[in-house]
Amino acid sequence: MKMMILALLPILGSQTTPNQFDVKAYGAKGDGVTDDTPAIQKAINAAGATPGGGTVLFPKGTYLLGSSSPSSHPWYFYNLQIESNVMLLGETGARLLQGPKGRRPLLPGAREVRNTVLAFGADHEVIRFQNRKYNGGFMELQATRAPGTTVLLKTPSDASKFRPGDYVAIYESTTGDVIPTETGQVTSSEPSSGELGLKEALSRSFASPGIANVTRVATTNVGVKNLIVEGSSPLTVTETFGFVAEGCRFVNDTSIGEGNIIDTNLNTLNGFRFFRNEFTSVGPAYAVMEMTQRNSRHGVWEENTFDIRHGGMGEYAADIRFIRNSIRLHPDAKTNVGLLIGGIDIVFRGNTLSGGNISSGEGWGCLLSDCVGPGYEHYVGKIRITDNTFVCQADGNACINLIAPDTTFTGNTLRVTGSARGIRAEGPLPQTLTIKDNTLAMGTGDGIFVASPRVDGSVISGNSITGSGANGIDVASPAKPNAGQHVIRGNTVRGYRTELRIDRSLHPGAVLDPH
Repeated sequence: MKMMILALLPILGSQTTPNQFDVKAYGAKGDGVTDDTPAIQKAINAAGATPGGGTVLFPKGTYLLGSSSPSSHPWYFYNLQIESNVMLLGETGARLLQGPKGRRPLLPGAREVRNTVLAFGADHEVIRFQNRKYNGGFMELQATRAPGTTVLLKTPSDASKFRPGDYVAIYESTTGDVIPTETGQVTSSEPSSGELGLKEALSRSFASPGIANVTRVATTNVGVKNLIVEGSSPLTVTETFGFVAEGCRFVNDTSIGEGNIIDTNLNTLNGFRFFRNEFTSVGPAYAVMEMTQRNSRHGVWEENTFDIRHGGMGEYAADIRFIRNSIRLHPDAKTNVGLLIGGIDIVFRGNTLSGGNISSGEGWGCLLSDCVGPGYEHYVGKIRITDNTFVCQADGNACINLIAPDTTFTGNTLRVTGSARGIRAEGPLPQTLTIKDNTLAMGTGDGIFVASPRVDGSVISGNSITGSGANGIDVASPAKPNAGQHVIRGNTVRGYRTELRIDRSLHPGAVLDPH
């Protein structure tokens, strides 16, 4: 690990190249006492103004951020802002520390205040892609079809407003707050036909979409490597194509109070990678972790470590991979979902997820859920949860909550303490699930509970379930017989009073083990 990170680093203190900008050359002290904010921002601005961009270097030391700047939102502030083609790169031990004078207090009439340490994006507090004031306006498209790589403008001459390399946002509608969208990059433009080629295949189909050229307001090719970043909100990234965070330690200071938002804020990223970072907190509690919300797509979370209160991603996310992460949840009395992984084409593989005392609250009460909530169910699917280890205590609730219509839950290990169910599968049509080859070591709760509305269509096979409760597998009884077919075969159930509870008259198509 250490050798790999060092291989990424230039020899700080040696002569830098024209595209490297040592913050100490711009007046930063790194002594933990001097306000280094202005000097570091000068280095960042210099790197951004260089053709092709540059790398901002941080020699070992503590860089106190003792001043802040206002954003476009009247309640939100930042210490450092980073725009396109700038990479922040630290020598091992380099630390950015948000000082008390680097945070603005809660303003009169404000409900909250956000003080961000690193703000990536042309405007990290306003969603500009869907705002006509910034995006140059929407142009109407013909209906789009996933997984196509072309779109057709209703007015063919509008294609002349796009050139290869431009960044675009395609919206299902052009009004609202969080709107289903596809961000991408143009590869070709044909004004005669109105056809635009896209670098990436569409994830969803839209009936009456609009498209905006967001090149001027997008942030591209930025990142941070090998830095410790500490403050109330260490990191905000907004409307960015090509972001990487690698080998960093992001620390939320939960002792601050004063109305501060304590979290990490990531919205509308395309083509991102978080690799071998640590997300944790100092202070009396743990922070919320927002993982690539809104319309983020084409990203990877790999080998990161999280100590958080709860976290989530989704809304209209697409093509996100969670691979070999360690996620330790520290819920409070209000936490009802530990981790949300909503979206379409989501892979959650080889992770370890642990947490206890998840509350039912007003939500589902679970360690992991594959949907962000009512209203999003038509925008989620193709979620694959494979080869993970879950360690859970959620008395009276469920550890895993499967809502998305076509989730596969295979090869996982669940270690459940107390009265929680292991897996609860209950969602809108079409709920066709595969729950296969999992190992469940349960307490007194049911192992697997399935409640499909009106139409059966799930496969539950090859699971090993051990516990001391009522039902190893429980299939809910609808008011009227369900159509369709559940396949429940080849499971091994030990210790339960009933291996499988199912009313065959209400599930007439069920395929079960022979008796």
